[in-house]
Amino acid sequence: MNTCIFHSVNSGLYFWDGLAGLLVDGIHAGGEQGFSPMPAFLAGQLARRAGLFAHTDGVLFTHLHGDHFLRTGLRHLLDTQPRPGVYGPELPETRASIRPIRPGLCRVQLAGAYILAKDTVHDGEVFRNEPHQSYLIRMGGETFFIAGDAALTPEDAAAFSGFYGGEVDAGFFNLYQLSSPQGQDFLRILRPRRIFLEHLPFREDDRFHYRSLARQAARSLPGDLSRAEILPHMSWIDGNAAQWDPHEKGEMTDDLSGIPVQGSLF
Repeated sequence: MNTCIFHSVNSGLYFWDGLAGLLVDGIHAGGEQGFSPMPAFLAGQLARRAGLFAHTDGVLFTHLHGDHFLRTGLRHLLDTQPRPGVYGPELPETRASIRPIRPGLCRVQLAGAYILAKDTVHDGEVFRNEPHQSYLIRMGGETFFIAGDAALTPEDAAAFSGFYGGEVDAGFFNLYQLSSPQGQDFLRILRPRRIFLEHLPFREDDRFHYRSLARQAARSLPGDLSRAEILPHMSWIDGNAAQWDPHEKGEMTDDLSGIPVQGSLF
């Protein structure tokens, strides 16, 4: 892939196409759900509008649960200049170009990316009525699918399939989506070239053993589907890091793990 993609923790993903940066579900809490809060290193960058946050032109959220979204962090970002574009289902801070296609489906333009946003049902009976969307993102000449916490169906896949023409370069999924028969049928229709398994906490926060379940889900994926790659935390996919100006204040280096930051914003 040509697009540089950084994965922090939980569902946090950052896309850089050489011109603009898009952050997805990357400003969050999470401990109360058994996931991880936003890493202190990135929270410090957000507080200073440095590093990754010096190159964030748009922020996108699949839904507003604490392990994906933190309003205080978003408001801090929106208090700085230049203000990024923002989009999320029923999010009051939304600042993006939105064009409805049909009920439950729209096209969003944000940070130089074209995004097909579809209403999807959050997994779990207690969350079924929570506003939630999944996204097909066209950025830097490549196409990426973001599942969020959706209970994916073949009907969802049909809505996304072929929208931008050509194949989907990568899809990002949680362990339940890869384990469910409907989720696997979704994959057979969408056919992403690479399947990434994410939405996992750091090891020290993993009180529900999600990491072990993820390894089992990856091993159990049917052979007619692409191999699932479990995303390592705090790293660039394939080591393909964004090449920002090395003299710029607050540049984010390739090695982001284990760097303490005092005075976290959160």
